[in-house]
Amino acid sequence: MGACSSSPENAEAKAAREKSKAIENMLQTAMKMESEKIKLLLLGAGESGKSTIFKQFQILYGAPRSNKDLKMFAAAVRNNITVLLKRLIPLVGSLKLEEKFEPNERAAYNKILETISGQKSDAEQAEADAAIPVNLKEEIQTLFQSKTWESVWAQRSTVNAIDSHRLFIDELDAVAAPDYVPTAQHILRARIRTTNAVHEEYDIGGRRFEIYDVGGQRSERKKWMPLFDKVTAIIFVAALSEYDQKLQEDLRMNRMVEAIGLFKSVVNHD
Repeated sequence: MGACSSSPENAEAKAAREKSKAIENMLQTAMKMESEKIKLLLLGAGESGKSTIFKQFQILYGAPRSNKDLKMFAAAVRNNITVLLKRLIPLVGSLKLEEKFEPNERAAYNKILETISGQKSDAEQAEADAAIPVNLKEEIQTLFQSKTWESVWAQRSTVNAIDSHRLFIDELDAVAAPDYVPTAQHILRARIRTTNAVHEEYDIGGRRFEIYDVGGQRSERKKWMPLFDKVTAIIFVAALSEYDQKLQEDLRMNRMVEAIGLFKSVVNHD
């Protein structure tokens, strides 16, 4: 009887086998990491604070902001100041406060009113809005230091003015400077509307977290559904300061009532 033996494995076949094994190990490791990943959704109505929490994660666990990001937030802060002015200035007329200003305050008010009243196309308007805190810095400071303006600020909830943007006014000298770089607090408070889901991944305590931020306006909520797949937990965000404010997209709806209704809809999968 003859004996048979396998031929020794050549170098090329051995290399191919080892490469295949390495790829298989990588895939298994990736699958294990994916299965252990913690997926969090930040949900809530518009302007409830979801993006603020999302940015807090980035500050605590992410890489430093790029120069491109810092420029984007610098423009956002300046735009937020102009939005604040556009919401508050009409209250002067409705509260009949024009005649109560001191002459220098009235001049500052008139100049701001004239500037924000001229509407341009969207692209031009964004650029013009960002320039207003720079070009009208002294007028803005004069207005916010006015005793008469305190009556306007006291009614800010009626026009959905964002409280935290007062910091930008208080630090306007820095914000209006040519070399302005937003601080961590400025970035946290800056309002940039979220129109599509965005996500980041972080290693926290040896676990991988995948965190999603979404737009909270009614028109954006239909985009939430695909994100519920394999979700680990939902952080539902509501702002206590909204108790006396109206929904931006429906001025008949109280924001807190909207938030409670939305929460019930999420937990009941409506």
